[in-house]
Amino acid sequence: EQWYQRRVRGSIVLLQIIMVMVPNVTVPMNFGRNLLTSPTHNNLILNTSEGGEVRASSVILSFNSPVIGHMTGELHMTSVEMLEFTEEAVRVFVDAAYSGTAEEITRTVFRDVNKMSQVFEVSWLAEKCTEYFKGVADSISTASYPDVLFLFEEAAYVFEMAKSRQLVSVAIEKIQELKCKQQFLDQYLENAESLSTKKLDLVIELAGSEVNIVVKNMTRQLSEQVPGAVFSVSTRYVLDNSDLYLCRESNRDLFDNLFTILENTAPDFESIRWVLQLHKKSQYKKEEGVSSNVAPVAGSSVTCATTCNIFSNLYHAFDMNLSFDDLLDWLSISDQVTNVLMALEALRTWVLHKESIKDAISLQTVNQSVVTNKLVQIMKTRAWLKLPHSTNSFVVWLYGDVTLSPLCVSDKEKCSYVDIQCINTCENPLSLLSGEATLVFQFQHPDVTSCDKPGKCGFVLKTVPGEEKLRIVKLCTKSEDYHD
Repeated sequence: EQWYQRRVRGSIVLLQIIMVMVPNVTVPMNFGRNLLTSPTHNNLILNTSEGGEVRASSVILSFNSPVIGHMTGELHMTSVEMLEFTEEAVRVFVDAAYSGTAEEITRTVFRDVNKMSQVFEVSWLAEKCTEYFKGVADSISTASYPDVLFLFEEAAYVFEMAKSRQLVSVAIEKIQELKCKQQFLDQYLENAESLSTKKLDLVIELAGSEVNIVVKNMTRQLSEQVPGAVFSVSTRYVLDNSDLYLCRESNRDLFDNLFTILENTAPDFESIRWVLQLHKKSQYKKEEGVSSNVAPVAGSSVTCATTCNIFSNLYHAFDMNLSFDDLLDWLSISDQVTNVLMALEALRTWVLHKESIKDAISLQTVNQSVVTNKLVQIMKTRAWLKLPHSTNSFVVWLYGDVTLSPLCVSDKEKCSYVDIQCINTCENPLSLLSGEATLVFQFQHPDVTSCDKPGKCGFVLKTVPGEEKLRIVKLCTKSEDYHD
């Protein structure tokens, strides 16, 4: 043992002398593979996974790696823990340091060798690993799932580990060249729940404008989900970060089917709220470099029509601590409020809350004339439609009467709204929400002057009972709901 310790100390001293005497050693250099089996030179022990052990020269490894040079030359370490790497990969790493080549790299050890080149700062070997990866990509001439999977997985691993996109670009370009994007993603997304968010980001990037590939897979998995099961993290992440506006524009049937399944399988109120928010985001076109949940600018041509058949009460999560002036400012920019009726509902909800908690100070800040002028201004800025002339005489109680006449079209102006009549009667409409009810509405479409279809145009709403904050109103979209 004493002999061995003297030998180690002698090797360390020798290393220091060599590194001083030969400062201009340039790697990669062929130090000779014959030295790999020399018990005299190989004084450094590399401990690998599963109890493996590889011996190497601390001098040769130090010339290649400044990290190992610091460990052995300054910290006087006689062994290095490389427990996350296989023995086979470590032997290839050592062989590269001795021979100055990377010809022993295979697909089996590529990930470990590439990571070691990064961890131990062997820059030339990192470049060789990139060259090897590009060579593998160039050698693939037909779409084989194992081949494409290797490219994608290794690129994703480097992207996660080193935040480098160099291999990502190679992998995506090859998949596009092979024209196997859908084939690959259909199979790869079968295990979507096991994928990290970084890999899901790359999936979305690979899909690109063909977002329907991803949406189809998510829709299929949702349809196969056990009723009442919560939405998986991966499902929510993919849908949150996919361009559903593009899906809606390119394949409306797929888009509608996705949201029908989401609405019918949402297990709880929080999930319902997420579905509603997701649907709202899908109404806005994503701009390059702009978040998908940014509200559209005033005057932009945004389609506000919705196919989501759950009507949200966004004021369940409404911030009642807003001052009245702040509330008006919020209404002027919020993407959650898309017409003047919703704005009036927000104001009325705020007043009712302040009355219920007897907040007289806040209520005294309500100025009815200011409200009317502000709403008129907001309507012009956000290009909201005016209300029908028939509502001209209506008032809204906002701690004082606010007339709707300034918000309505004149009797000579054409109204863009359609008069809709509810054929159900109820003295207290709010009582309908506490139980199961069906509301039938009828209207005549302004563009239809004659119709040979039986019955009348209209729609049906159904209420789903529950606790006050969990009550739901659904728009019926199935033919059986319209049998009469």
